[in-house]
Amino acid sequence: MVGCNHLIEADTMSQDEIRNRPDEMDEQASSSSSEPIVLGRNVGLPGCIGMVMGIIIGTGIFISPAGVLAGSGGSVGLSLVIWVICASIATCGAMCYTELSLTSGKSGGEFIFILEHFGPVLAFLRMWTILAIIMPCISAIQGITIANYLTTPFFSDCEHVPVDAIRLIAVVVIFGLVFINCVSVKWSSRLINTLTITKVIGLFVLIITGLVYICRGNTSNLTDAFDIPMDVNIPMAIYSGIFAFGGWESIAMIVEEIKNPERNVPLSIIISMVVITSIYLLANVAYLVILSPAQILASKAVAADFSVIALGTWSWTIWVFVALSAIGNLNAIFFGFSRVYYAAARDGLLPEVIGMINIRHRTPLPSVIVTVPIVMICLMVDDVFKLIQYQSFVMVAFQAITVCIIPYSRWKYPDLHRPFKVPVIIAVLFAVAMLFLMGLTLYTSPVSSGLGLLLTLIGVPIYFVFVRWNKPLWFRKITGSITRPFQKLFFVIPEEAKTQ
Repeated sequence: MVGCNHLIEADTMSQDEIRNRPDEMDEQASSSSSEPIVLGRNVGLPGCIGMVMGIIIGTGIFISPAGVLAGSGGSVGLSLVIWVICASIATCGAMCYTELSLTSGKSGGEFIFILEHFGPVLAFLRMWTILAIIMPCISAIQGITIANYLTTPFFSDCEHVPVDAIRLIAVVVIFGLVFINCVSVKWSSRLINTLTITKVIGLFVLIITGLVYICRGNTSNLTDAFDIPMDVNIPMAIYSGIFAFGGWESIAMIVEEIKNPERNVPLSIIISMVVITSIYLLANVAYLVILSPAQILASKAVAADFSVIALGTWSWTIWVFVALSAIGNLNAIFFGFSRVYYAAARDGLLPEVIGMINIRHRTPLPSVIVTVPIVMICLMVDDVFKLIQYQSFVMVAFQAITVCIIPYSRWKYPDLHRPFKVPVIIAVLFAVAMLFLMGLTLYTSPVSSGLGLLLTLIGVPIYFVFVRWNKPLWFRKITGSITRPFQKLFFVIPEEAKTQ
């Protein structure tokens, strides 16, 4: 398998050098001087489940039902079948990534899988798209979504909430989550778990409300559920449903920090996907009990319209639950994607300081904050969603490439130790599904797909100039003189031992 040496060299400081600086000495640093600086295994089975559910259950279940129903031609029964199909596709992908992550044993997800099998150029392009576009844009969108849902109950009489207020609240939320991820892995993991429980409670409120209406006999929208019209658009329905299950690959990003990963990773995927699928199906039934298919198709915020009709003056509770759901999703995004940057820096594809660990908190602090400036820029852009649209084709393409590693690796390295194995047919079916979505995206949005590919290919010259180039001594001295001040500022050093 292909590895990558550290190509970005710097004169780094050791643990003792940083601790012996008089202005930085404290009891906490001194007391732990004998312990190696590594990312410990702090995430157990509940944390794994919380991570998966925390990322997947975001705002998708409050947005996608209209798209799935539209693609199903307004057929209630067909839309529910589409949800099951989308859940099955996502579960297959998650199980494939489970095999790859447990075989590799390294955090970083797709980046690591591609690096080990297809080399640093393709891996860098994957990391580049995540670092420069996908993660900052998603974070900005989630921040704005959180701010909108938190402020709407207070500005119900206003036509528009002040844009500056929305952006300010988004900044406060983002900086708060960044701070938590910088100071404690356990705090971040517990927050993910807590908010996952909260969002599930919110969805249960929605589901129970629907069940109450069913018990009262409000089932007219569910009659003739499988009357399927001719004007269906199954590809659009599947694409909308897949969006709601996005994030199933998250657990592969943090495998080095999971206790007993060979047990907890696959078990957490199975539990999470079963629970999420059940909740999604019940939530859709609840929507359809209160709202007619025509009302859902016309709605821009299904959960909001549902809450106004079903809960009346208590409708604000759903808005709060949606906001908390988005906060949990955003926290899990910072937690997961920071490990991708950490792994990339550790393997020499990003500046070395990004792959260092804070001595006091044992967190990858630089990799958590590295995208914050880009996120702030994205918050100032009026239409951040377009940047995400440009990357849809590329994201699906990389997922197809990644899953193709399984049959390739089984053939190339038949004796490689694999703690967990999926049937090859699952990998093949998932790859076919991703190729189908690639073709659909290319057909429906050729311009966006082309721009996404162009933005990705910009990473090629960046790779060869900043990574591949065999840098002279004078350049390495400059990078070293930059790295050392950042080490002092963030109180970080390189990992001293591999995670046990």
